[in-house]
Amino acid sequence: MKIQNDSRIVGVLKRVFNVRQWSDYDRLKAFTQYLGTGIKKMFIPHQETLKDSKNTFTQMSLKMNLTEQDLLARSNGLYRLSILMCILALGILGYGGYQVYQGHYKSFLISMVVSLIGLVLAFRYHFWYFQIKERKLGCTFKEWYKQGLLGKKL
Repeated sequence: MKIQNDSRIVGVLKRVFNVRQWSDYDRLKAFTQYLGTGIKKMFIPHQETLKDSKNTFTQMSLKMNLTEQDLLARSNGLYRLSILMCILALGILGYGGYQVYQGHYKSFLISMVVSLIGLVLAFRYHFWYFQIKERKLGCTFKEWYKQGLLGKKL
């Protein structure tokens, strides 16, 4: 004979008041684990990237079959792109000022975000240009700021 632990009323109440299913606990748990691993990946460097960063600039240029003319063309192109992105960001920032003058504050915020994106792209292109100019991979932000932006010699 089967041992019956729960009565019918308890079984019905468990199905009706299933708080775990209401709150979607399983999906919420999986999503928080996904976010946690994503944050860990952002702040903890992988071993593969550490191996590649130890290669010198000349080794990487030989590996990618880049000649001096290719490097010069790429550095000039990156420099022009960084200047273009700065000019576009300043233009969009000026348009944002016009929007504030007109009283459109939401469009000003959007203009600010777009101009910040342009400045981030300008930084990225100029940082790549700086690495090619210095013939050094893995430059730090401090090196770029002092040498590439301010022009100081270390």
